[in-house]
Amino acid sequence: MHDTSLAVDDATHAFEALLPERAGNLEDAAYEGIRKALMEGRLRPGQSFTLRGLAQAFGTSPMPVRDALKRLVAERALQLLPNRSVMLPRMSRARFQEILQVRLSLETMITERAAQRIAPETIEAMGRDHEDMCLAADAGDKAGYLAANRRFHFRLYEAAGSVVMLPFIESLWLQVGPYLNQIFKPGAGRIDTADHHHMEVLRALRRGDGAGAARAIWNDLSSAADGILIDNDFSGDSE
Repeated sequence: MHDTSLAVDDATHAFEALLPERAGNLEDAAYEGIRKALMEGRLRPGQSFTLRGLAQAFGTSPMPVRDALKRLVAERALQLLPNRSVMLPRMSRARFQEILQVRLSLETMITERAAQRIAPETIEAMGRDHEDMCLAADAGDKAGYLAANRRFHFRLYEAAGSVVMLPFIESLWLQVGPYLNQIFKPGAGRIDTADHHHMEVLRALRRGDGAGAARAIWNDLSSAADGILIDNDFSGDSE
């Protein structure tokens, strides 16, 4: 059974590297920081944390954090508990599978569109993200690996210039991000880099081959999902 509590020190560790510049709106800064933590798999399904702990982690008053959490609860990324703490909900296997099917459709579609618009410098930045993933894998740095993976994917998706698909994809990543930790098996040693899938994406983008890049993204998402579905860290409820 997982420890579902998240102490203040753990919250600080999970969020401190994700705080954006806070010259502007504190609520937006807290929202973006928590979003990144979820999408990068820094927290596990079933973990809970308090408003006060998050406010301390962000170095702000509770109000902007409370408003940010309300937005994430509305997006189904978090669940509000009766004791006023917040939990990362576990989902059923059926829900995870359904989200996967939607992701396979949307993320391949946006990839094919991006391949016709992406700038050479963006492809090279994705190449550096992939290098960062490999370095993190060699160092056993799961947080660094998942952060670089998110950058790789969203540089690509943002290059599509889609105002319709991108928000849906972000919402789906918010829900499945906490499950990404499960692709790392205890005692497995070096993190699997899924090197060939990302290299296939980069080669296809350099060729301007949208269909090839979309196939590589499909393979990448499927491979990660296979690793997660082997485990049984899903809720038993039907949804």
